[in-house]
Amino acid sequence: MGTHKMIKNTKGYEIENNDKLKIGIALSGGGFRASVFHIGVFETLAKKGFLDQLNTISTVSGGSLTIGLIFKLNNNKWPTDKEYLENILPKLKKYFTEMRLAKNAILRLFLPLHWLNLFSRANIIAHSLKKDWNLTDKLSDLPDKPTWEINATTNETGKNWRFSKQKMGDYKFGYIMDPNYDISNAIASSTAFPGLIGRFKLNISSYQNWHYFDWDRKIFKKDEKPRMIKKLHLSDGGLYNNLGEEALINKLGETLTKDINFLIVSDATKALKIEKSKSTINALGRTLRLIDIAMDQIKMLRVRALHNFFEKNPKNGLYIQLGQYHELMKDKFDLKMIKNIKTSLFALSHEEYDELTKYGACMAQTGIEKWYDSCSQAPSLGTHKK
Repeated sequence: MGTHKMIKNTKGYEIENNDKLKIGIALSGGGFRASVFHIGVFETLAKKGFLDQLNTISTVSGGSLTIGLIFKLNNNKWPTDKEYLENILPKLKKYFTEMRLAKNAILRLFLPLHWLNLFSRANIIAHSLKKDWNLTDKLSDLPDKPTWEINATTNETGKNWRFSKQKMGDYKFGYIMDPNYDISNAIASSTAFPGLIGRFKLNISSYQNWHYFDWDRKIFKKDEKPRMIKKLHLSDGGLYNNLGEEALINKLGETLTKDINFLIVSDATKALKIEKSKSTINALGRTLRLIDIAMDQIKMLRVRALHNFFEKNPKNGLYIQLGQYHELMKDKFDLKMIKNIKTSLFALSHEEYDELTKYGACMAQTGIEKWYDSCSQAPSLGTHKK
């Protein structure tokens, strides 16, 4: 039996400490800006010994790009805290500043090979991830732990399609178990923003053994019903949920999933700004604005639910949001410049990358310090320090 006890903070909420901290982390969407912010957050988490205790990772868009690179640079093994700081962190910068992912994808549109994907341009992003970033592995090459859930949105069902080593699918269309599927395709689906990148075309004609989830018995069962649709179309996971935390919280939003006991949410999503109305002829601009409004409303509902969860369970998690603790941070940053960095897949300048990673690291540090101060005693963090 462990040495940890039931602890109670000043608000009267209780949790039971386990011998081992089991962390789940959600990394939001937001293009390269989010990717690089998360890299900085991970730097602080690694310095505090958190990465070694990750059990589940759930990502959207920019967060999916970050985790895909981390696995690639560590031969599909999850890095230790030391490996991340010494081996991976120094190698990440060139992917976001020099490799021109979006520009190369646009140039590939002029090649006849890709003309069939003119309206499914996320498939070209997937090709660019293979060629430019060398993301050539399969979901089956990933480790069992931590589990990585890559979030997209199914156009046909409107539900949250998830890719992982264990399964891919959504609860309405069904699931394929143990998919031998390209990681680059899964990431591209997660980043497939409407209008700009466009949807990802997923050919499912070769998949026969579909399953559904029995909510009463909490098990997956084989589904004998044939699928008449041969191709699905997946869009950015942010259309359904741009924070990615749903995979880590139980259905009613009151408890964490059974494989974790501590939740970290890293949120670098774009805040909705007041904008002058687009001109009548700018149909694409008006459509994108409406998408932004819908996504912002979904995000606000998710954030409120998260705040409600953390208020009821203050020792069970940490929410790190871009700009959240800006006034409390010891180092000073140009927040206006940071917030104006575009949430696209176009390369960042070296200055933008350096500022964002440092900002993410300091934001995580400040958030952890504030969290410690709000608790009478931190849960089972071992030797972790403020």
